[in-house]
Amino acid sequence: MARHFISRKEGKNLVQLCGKINIDATSWDKIEIDEHRDEKLYYVNSKPYIYIKGETIIPTLFLLNETKPENYSITVDDGAVPHVMNGANVFAQGIVAMDHNIQKDSMVFIRDTKNRYIAVGIAERSTEEVMNNKKGSAARIIHHPGDKIM
Repeated sequence: MARHFISRKEGKNLVQLCGKINIDATSWDKIEIDEHRDEKLYYVNSKPYIYIKGETIIPTLFLLNETKPENYSITVDDGAVPHVMNGANVFAQGIVAMDHNIQKDSMVFIRDTKNRYIAVGIAERSTEEVMNNKKGSAARIIHHPGDKIM
């Protein structure tokens, strides 16, 4: 199916969906959708912003780098950046800073020390667990540069 603009009703639904992952979509306009089977990619001003597959909602790196969300963010050191950008999980040893609201299974936004968002993941442990035991996996990557969403 070809890309087309969405209706107001669809726009309101999108705002609600984005609220579930702590993204404010109330000011978006010129929203287009490209649908294929159970996958949807929403474009705002011709940039891919939200990817939905089934029940999973994933903000794209375009959206994160424009909005720079502080909540649910994990900052990784320079040594971890190339690995995370290739889809490797985030390990506690490479974390420089982490939002205190993160719980197990929260969607998290991974950024480098220059505040550029490089990936989206799912937290495998809470902030407290990660910071108390600086070993092991902290987040599983679900979106990174060059993956099929991009």
